[in-house]
Amino acid sequence: MRLSELSRKELVDLQGGQFWGPAGKADLLIDESTGQIKSLVLAGKYGFFGFGATEELFIPWSDVVKVGGDAIIISIKAE
Repeated sequence: MRLSELSRKELVDLQGGQFWGPAGKADLLIDESTGQIKSLVLAGKYGFFGFGATEELFIPWSDVVKVGGDAIIISIKAE
């Protein structure tokens, strides 16, 4: 599967039933030595003049349950 195909899919959390938006706004963290995907990185939100900004969210690739035709199902474990 190509990265461009992955970016058109929607992110859905299996545990909370939440829609996280399109994967096209996410980055991939890849282990350079093995070429394996380590995690999805969702960009933080930017507030007005930097106030209210949030940090990036790293979703481990092990939390990806299924990459389907239209969606990427993730299962975020409760902390």
